[in-house]
Amino acid sequence: MKFVKALSLSLLGFFLFLALSIFGLLYMLDSTLLKPEFVVAELNSLDASALAEELVDIESPPEVPNFEQVINKTVADVEPVIKEELGSAIFSVYDYLLGKTDSLDLKSILRNTFFSADFVSSVVDNTDISSLAGVFISQQFAGSIPVEITNLDKYITDAIAAAEPSLKEEIVAAADPVFDYLLMESQTLDVSISLEEVKRNLRDKLLQVFLESPPPELAAIPPNMREPIFNQFYDEFSQEIPSTFQLDETVIGTDAPANIAEGIAQTTETLTEIRQYVAYFQLGYKLLIVIMLLLVAGIILISRDVVDISRRLGTPLLTYGALQYAGIWLARYFAEKQVEMPGVPASLQSWIIQLSYDLIAPLEVFSLALLVGGVVLVVVSFVYKRRQPPAEE
Repeated sequence: MKFVKALSLSLLGFFLFLALSIFGLLYMLDSTLLKPEFVVAELNSLDASALAEELVDIESPPEVPNFEQVINKTVADVEPVIKEELGSAIFSVYDYLLGKTDSLDLKSILRNTFFSADFVSSVVDNTDISSLAGVFISQQFAGSIPVEITNLDKYITDAIAAAEPSLKEEIVAAADPVFDYLLMESQTLDVSISLEEVKRNLRDKLLQVFLESPPPELAAIPPNMREPIFNQFYDEFSQEIPSTFQLDETVIGTDAPANIAEGIAQTTETLTEIRQYVAYFQLGYKLLIVIMLLLVAGIILISRDVVDISRRLGTPLLTYGALQYAGIWLARYFAEKQVEMPGVPASLQSWIIQLSYDLIAPLEVFSLALLVGGVVLVVVSFVYKRRQPPAEE
């Protein structure tokens, strides 16, 4: 009978050790990748602007030597807005994956985040439109001016900057029709963005410059004759600049809505499958907790001795905690010493390393807690004094 009892207790202790080993991994996943807060926090910690600087090599045009700095600043300014909307979308998707909602409508999620006028408004408010657009416009139309005007790109940039508030308003107003078309809520797209204010500001700026400092070949012309001459060549030049920017299906692409719809459908199908696996995971996670509680209860009921119970529970806890914590410590030590990622940008390398640390942090805490708990139980098993039976008279 004692042999059966000892064998049963040993098997229960062994199965408890195995259950703890599996539960530690499941606990790590449940505390990290299955928590939207963790995913959003990790994505927010990625320095996208620094990564963009390392990955994208932009050659600044001669007209704007600091164009690369303008692009980098734009990315840095827009990054918080993108991360905010991305976080909102992630929480909505996780509500479905974790069973908090019964259905998934990716179209609505997109419409409420990235495909919304509010998002576009936030982006354009953090974008230096004048510097970005001025470069391309000056390159496109510089050759159309019959006479050379120094610093043309600067004047174009200044003209766009003066019209920037109205341009931003028109861009935001165009957002909803564009998104309606992309999401197939509208079959056609016909949006106009007026450039009249830009042309008017540009004309006033160039006229001022021309009157005050005409090109060398026209410097001998009397001041009172300069404006008619300016009007003559500017009228020819201004015809190269359209009064409106027409945004229709041909600009965006007639196949873009179908491609987006297909992508939404495929993503929804994939997420539906992942939701099923998450449900299996959650069920297994809960069952494993019940199994561990039953194993502990079995040891207590079979042994019925404080010293023996403390030792048989403390041993698997101490063993697993020590082995797991030592393994994590060694893995982290060698990773810091020998990790190499050829071709991976430095900012991304540091993020990946930190991500690995954050992933195993819950497992590290869990193993350390079991290690301490195991030590306490083992110590109790040695210091606890069994109750002595009453002396016989």
